[in-house]
Amino acid sequence: MYKKILLAIIIAIFAGCSAPKPEHAPSWYTNPPKDYKNFYAVASASDETKVKSIAINVLRQNINKDLDASFRRPNHRLTPQTDMLREIKSANLHLAKTLSMRGIKVEKTKLFNGQMLMLISMPKVELFKKIQNDLNTKIKNLEKVYNSHNNTIAIERYLYLKPLMSQYAYLASRTAFAQISISTYNSSDNFRLLQELGSEYHNLQSSINFYILSDGNSRVYTKAIRDAIEKDGLSISKKSKDSHTLKLLISSKTDNGKEYTFNVSKNLVKFATFDSKKNKILFRQHTFIGKSRKNHKDAKLQTVGHIKTKIKQLGIYDFIGVQSK
Repeated sequence: MYKKILLAIIIAIFAGCSAPKPEHAPSWYTNPPKDYKNFYAVASASDETKVKSIAINVLRQNINKDLDASFRRPNHRLTPQTDMLREIKSANLHLAKTLSMRGIKVEKTKLFNGQMLMLISMPKVELFKKIQNDLNTKIKNLEKVYNSHNNTIAIERYLYLKPLMSQYAYLASRTAFAQISISTYNSSDNFRLLQELGSEYHNLQSSINFYILSDGNSRVYTKAIRDAIEKDGLSISKKSKDSHTLKLLISSKTDNGKEYTFNVSKNLVKFATFDSKKNKILFRQHTFIGKSRKNHKDAKLQTVGHIKTKIKQLGIYDFIGVQSK
C-alpha cells in the first residue's frame, strides 16, 4: 500500500517537472522602455501590418497624454482658465494626431498566443525638428506685436491683444511638446511671454466696461450695441464705476420723407466714446435708411436691422470708432 502511494507521488513529481512552463509576454511589451532619445509604443494585432498601424496610433495617444499631463503640474508657469485649458487640450490632440511619423523604427516583434506583438520607437529630436521653425517664428512674431502698441488706450490695447490670444493654445501646446521632446529645451521664455499675454488680456477683459447713454431719438439702437459688446466678451455697466469704464453716447438725427408709397426714415447715428476723465477717445457716425409702407416709426425700426448687419460686417469696435490696424 505504502509502495503504491510513494510511486504515485514520484510519478506526480516527474509529471510536474516535465510539464511546459506557461509562456509570458516579453518584458519590453509589458513594460515598454523610456529614455530621453525616443518615444516608444507597443501594440498587438493579428498581423504585422495591422500591429504597426495600431502601435503608431498608441504612440500618438501617449504623446497627447504626456502633453496634457505637463499642464497639470502644480509648478507650471501657465495657469490657464478652464476655457483656455480646454483649447490647449484640443491643440495637444491636434498636434499628436498630425505629427508626421516618418522615421518610425520597429524595435522588436514577437508572436505570442496567436498575436503579433510589436515595439516601435520614434526619435524625439526628429519630431521636434518638424515643429521647431514654425514654433520659433510664431513666438518671435507674437513677442514683437505684444511689445508694440503699449501706449494706446485700454480698449485699443485689448483689441491688439485679442488676435494674439487666438495663438495662445497653439503655442502653449507646441512649447510643451518641445519641452517633452528635448530635455535641454528652454521653454521658460515662451511660457513667460504667454503668461504675460494671457494675464494682461484677461485683466483688460474683466475691467473694461461700457456705460451706454442715448438721447431720446436713439434709444431704439442701444440694445443692438449692448448685445454686440457683451457677445464680444466685454461687460455693460449701469453706471460709470471705475477708470476703465467707457461712456458711449449714442445720438442721432432723423429726416423723414416719402418715396412713392414708402415712408422713408433717414437716420444719421453718431457714436462718441469718452474715458473716465471725459476725454473723447472714439468717434464714428453712420447713416441708415429704413423704408416702410406702414409709417415712419416702423421705417426707423427697420434701421435697427441695418445696424446689426453693419456691426457683423465691421465688428462692434470698428463700428463705434476703434480704427482697424
